[in-house]
Amino acid sequence: MRLRTAASFLALALLATGCTGEDGEPGAAPSSRVPVPVDTGPHCPPPQRTNPNWPADVPDVIPRPEGVTIQSTDRAKGNVTQVRFVVPMSLRESVLYVVDRYPKAGFQLGRGDAEATEADAPFQRGEALRGLVRMFVTPKECETLWLLAVVRNPNAPYDISYTPPPSSTPLPFG
Repeated sequence: MRLRTAASFLALALLATGCTGEDGEPGAAPSSRVPVPVDTGPHCPPPQRTNPNWPADVPDVIPRPEGVTIQSTDRAKGNVTQVRFVVPMSLRESVLYVVDRYPKAGFQLGRGDAEATEADAPFQRGEALRGLVRMFVTPKECETLWLLAVVRNPNAPYDISYTPPPSSTPLPFG
């Protein structure tokens, strides 16, 4: 195992030093140019603003990307609402959206999972609201299918719109 790891590092080092951008003349001075990282992710056009008819039992505090097209809504027992929709973003852009916007909206993200064709993230806001967002690639490069499941707890000790101030602490003495 150590031999394989050492061989991998050696191969990376050789690749990094072998590409200097020079024409290969012996005795030529090394290049001072720094290699530029390559972004291989798709670059989708900015989504158009939409105002879909969200189910009334999906609170407005849940971040929603622009350009949403709702496909279906299902309600189950136990205050669960499931919304299936597509967004004009790649899977990578969708994951970055969730990782950025949900915490800014006061949600804690749980341990999610990401694979080449799908990703998911559980989220929670206090005891009043929790859910899961799961995102899937589609045949279109700049489109992702989202499944959003939301559970509201009507017996929670406070309203879901409550967001603690940034200086708050969970300790009772401040």
